[in-house]
Amino acid sequence: IDFGRYLPDRGPKGWQLWAGAVTIMAFGYYRLGQHNQRLVQQKMQERKVRYALAPLLQAEADREYMERELVALRREAEIMKDVVDENGNKWVPGSSQFYGGQWMPRKIGHFIRH
Repeated sequence: IDFGRYLPDRGPKGWQLWAGAVTIMAFGYYRLGQHNQRLVQQKMQERKVRYALAPLLQAEADREYMERELVALRREAEIMKDVVDENGNKWVPGSSQFYGGQWMPRKIGHFIRH
């Protein structure tokens, strides 16, 4: 008696399993590629926004720096009002006895201490 005719198939054939697995993986890689492209576009847009805002943020930082600088210069003028140098000249607020000629911004720590 041939029982093989009466038993149902035991599942898909080997080539069908391989084809299904390859199809699923190809679809997954396709979706991953689409997602990566969307991320790249989103990052590019964020970068463009940052580039557009950079001058505004820099101007704001410069304005805050100048306000702190003016406060520091007024305080220096008040503290050094009676000081004269070795030539008998009055102290000029903002002048430095260590670095002459080239302008360098003051350190941020200088403003935090006062």
